[in-house]
Amino acid sequence: MPAAAGRRVRRALPGASGLTAREAEVLVQLARGLSNAAIAAALTVSRKTVSTHLEHIYAKLGVSTRTQAALFAMRHGFIGWLPDESGGRRP
Repeated sequence: MPAAAGRRVRRALPGASGLTAREAEVLVQLARGLSNAAIAAALTVSRKTVSTHLEHIYAKLGVSTRTQAALFAMRHGFIGWLPDESGGRRP
């Protein structure tokens, strides 16, 4: 269904294995070493939502552990992807 029908359109990041922008945000936080609870607090979502995002991320990346997902994030340039509060890039 198109967005005009009242459904949100999710955009995947180019070259990001089909991850949505939100999934990429979760992946970046995971790669920085945050726990699910800390990721939830940082993104203002529930821990269950973070768990669901991680399930989707693992499936899309073809990985089964946090370490594998973090390595993917580092190898594919996700670290530094999110802008900081001043509009620059976070290291």
